[in-house]
Amino acid sequence: MSPLGRYDDMPGDHDLHEVRLLNLPVRVLIASRERHDDLMREFALLALGGPFRRPEVPARLVELTHVLGVRYGSAKERPDELVDAAHARGEDTVDLTYSVPAHVVESADTLDALMTEADGFCRSEQLLTLARSEVMVEFATWYLGEFRRQIAGEPARPWDGPLDP
Repeated sequence: MSPLGRYDDMPGDHDLHEVRLLNLPVRVLIASRERHDDLMREFALLALGGPFRRPEVPARLVELTHVLGVRYGSAKERPDELVDAAHARGEDTVDLTYSVPAHVVESADTLDALMTEADGFCRSEQLLTLARSEVMVEFATWYLGEFRRQIAGEPARPWDGPLDP
């Protein structure tokens, strides 16, 4: 099961890399996950409504609705159990280790680009979901960056940002 869930839709390969996420902020991840799920529900509902007919709806929002609401619209199991358990114990941070194929870097890049673009539509009030907070953006940059960096052979860098969203 990929830590990138629905965004890691490439077939697996055999060259696995260990990625360690150190001092992962539990409450920030949970808030980010909830906001992401809200956004995905909104895109899924938009996709169910069919093609937009109003000229004021930007063409890229229509395309993004197809990508996020149709291609990535179905939920895929993600490894939330360890984070949820840490939260239940009242822990602020948790260390996680994943064994992932190198193609996860491409999936991380896709996720980063899609969420950044969706944030723009959220900020311009073309979507109901709120844009990610600064802490959530900083966290996503660190989280996805750790996969890129460690797969490239660099050592793990612990999260040193805020512990609350």
